[in-house]
Amino acid sequence: MNTCFTKSYLLILSALATMPALAQVTQLEDVIVTAARVPTKVSALPVSTTVITQESIANSPAKTVAELLSREAGIRTSNSSGAENSASIDLRGFGVTGSSNTLILIDGVKQNSNDLSAPNLAGLSLSNVERIEIVRGSGAVAYGGGTTGGVVNVITKKSAVGQMSGDLTLTMGSYSHRQLDANASVSGEMFGLDAFVQTLQTDHYRDNNAERVNSGGLGLNLNHEQGAVRVYAKMVDQNLRLPGSRKVDTAKGIDEFKNDPQGTSTPKNYMDTDGYTFGLNVSQDVGAQGQVFFDAARRSKDNMAFYASTWGNWIDQRDLVENTASARYEHHFSAGHQFVLGADLLNSSMDVNAGAVPKPSSSNEQHHRGLFAQGTIKPLDSTAITIGVRQQWVDEEGKDLGGGGGNHTTDETLNAWELGVKHIFASDWAVYGKVGTSFRLANADELAYLTDSLKPQTSQDKEVGIEWKNKVAAARISAYRNDLENEIHFSKLAGGGFGSNVNLDPTRREGIELDGRWQVSTQLQLNANTSFQNGTFRSGVSNGVNLAGNRIPMTPRLLANAGFAWKPLTELLFATDVQYVGEQRLDGDQSNQFATQLSAYTLVNMKLAYQFNKSFSASLMVNNVFDEKYASYGIRSGSVGATGSYNLYPEAERNFRVAVNLGF
Repeated sequence: MNTCFTKSYLLILSALATMPALAQVTQLEDVIVTAARVPTKVSALPVSTTVITQESIANSPAKTVAELLSREAGIRTSNSSGAENSASIDLRGFGVTGSSNTLILIDGVKQNSNDLSAPNLAGLSLSNVERIEIVRGSGAVAYGGGTTGGVVNVITKKSAVGQMSGDLTLTMGSYSHRQLDANASVSGEMFGLDAFVQTLQTDHYRDNNAERVNSGGLGLNLNHEQGAVRVYAKMVDQNLRLPGSRKVDTAKGIDEFKNDPQGTSTPKNYMDTDGYTFGLNVSQDVGAQGQVFFDAARRSKDNMAFYASTWGNWIDQRDLVENTASARYEHHFSAGHQFVLGADLLNSSMDVNAGAVPKPSSSNEQHHRGLFAQGTIKPLDSTAITIGVRQQWVDEEGKDLGGGGGNHTTDETLNAWELGVKHIFASDWAVYGKVGTSFRLANADELAYLTDSLKPQTSQDKEVGIEWKNKVAAARISAYRNDLENEIHFSKLAGGGFGSNVNLDPTRREGIELDGRWQVSTQLQLNANTSFQNGTFRSGVSNGVNLAGNRIPMTPRLLANAGFAWKPLTELLFATDVQYVGEQRLDGDQSNQFATQLSAYTLVNMKLAYQFNKSFSASLMVNNVFDEKYASYGIRSGSVGATGSYNLYPEAERNFRVAVNLGF
């Protein structure tokens, strides 16, 4: 597709989607989100918030949670493994450390591991998702570290009181894709039971990239007077083959990305992952205006990866165990004021065995304790002032059991605060502003083989925004800036040019986001968003290279999405979305000297669905309709200079899926 035409189309449609609507149809109502740690109205939050509803999920051509998120303002995804649900999710332009600066939750349980891998959402089917909540640029007070980009909370389906329901979905498609998803729930006045299972098999686009996933979960709800208790268990077993990269070296006439994008450079590599989660959620009303929440969860992830190369075989085994608990008290005052007091606990351990014959390599333990308080004051019915503070105590101990001298200990006390104001005008307009601080700690991978611990990453955060909403349309424009100190990052310029995990010189993330939707009629809905973002080094010199003003790798300046969902008949749906991702510096190119950048790309996806009756429906999804040849991740060889080789990870060309759903 013509890139200039596509960008113009997206910007025009974005403007159209933010125009006042002319017809009176379905009300775009205020919603409640839990990503703020307690149930809170979106209208009271002084930050950019999006709720992807179950209807929006059903109307989307997206196949996975990551694909669905990538259509939202300020979110970019990348994938180097090819796994169905393991793409890196990056909120507001953090690049390769996006997964470490964006908190991903499933039903409030943290999915980010204590390593550099992206949160693994294998086994999470869109058919089992009730809604997804996105709170941008906020979360340090409520959740602690690793939330400078924001928080994404995926809420799965659960039983409703007095109902019995379920559905079975069979999906088949390109690359021998076969998938079965089943969900069921039954509930009485006091008890409820829900369950899901998924089995998935696919060869994916690349050679040596077959994936097998089996997962399941069970939840039990007890509804009692003025409260509820839920216990649940989930498991996932994933086997994934790893195809590696495609090398490009123009000086030697090598271009595997163009000539053999489906090929593999690592035909023997693979990874096996087993995960288990057990949890408890409790909520109880206290008097007429108070409510207590308590959550506890135990999560384990066993990962084994095999890598073969010319210098020999290597096995990497990682065992992660994480225990979390949180208690929160929320009080509502008659004047509309709200106060939340909470305490958090996290104990995590990860053991690594590695080598041609695996032997103990490293061990990392983390103990986090946090206290936070957050309040909303309403001096006027139309004005809300939010104030929050957190204090976090962190104890970490890492041992290099392989003799590399990388032992480390961390004993830190960290603080975060925020102050926000939101005012709603009678004319359907609202303005908001927020200032605050956030932080992030190094994970086990980043601390490996270091003689000194990395300093905590801190950020000064600012955001302002304007919102508009009437009965049929909504629009938002927001501007943000994050000024970071000691950003934790792998720099190929450090370590004498060999690369090392370091605290970067001062960096900045800033941007403008425009987001809109318009329910044109009962049959047609438009939505669009545009994000202009800039990730740069504010100052610094590394390995003789002046970094001031340089772009941070893997941070596109422009993201744009546009789409529509059209129902010419009550039973028939036709939906299309267009996604544009701008040019990016390759990973490892902090010097900004490399002549080649990761090319911009445009994707068009379509969905056709028909509801035959109340219980039976079918859909056809075609992704990458115009057969774009692209990569969402690439890395250069070396660290300085304008020439040399680089590696790309090709994404799938045009592909399709057919799904049939039987519900009751």
